[in-house]
Amino acid sequence: MSNPSEEPVELETFDNNFALEMGEALERLEQNADFKKVIMEGYLGQSVEASVSLLAVPQIKDQGKRGDVMEDLIAASNLMYFFQMTKNFYEGAKNPILSDEEEAELES
Repeated sequence: MSNPSEEPVELETFDNNFALEMGEALERLEQNADFKKVIMEGYLGQSVEASVSLLAVPQIKDQGKRGDVMEDLIAASNLMYFFQMTKNFYEGAKNPILSDEEEAELES
């Protein structure tokens, strides 16, 4: 018997095709020299380093600007997280973990 106070669990569906498309697109981007220069080296490299350095500047602290600098770092962190999750979903879509039934179907 189910507990009436329990909320129904909604299963998340996953679109393997979308994960494959996104992963392939990200791989192409990572090979692009302009993407490497602007995003990886510029935004996620030098800009992040500059923001980290700004956190130590007394005037930034005195003027209450550390929060703004932290928001810049959080934005970069979110982009890096998005790239990593895209790679993880892509790998999972390329090499899915099959159920016992799916493995049995492949073997027959």
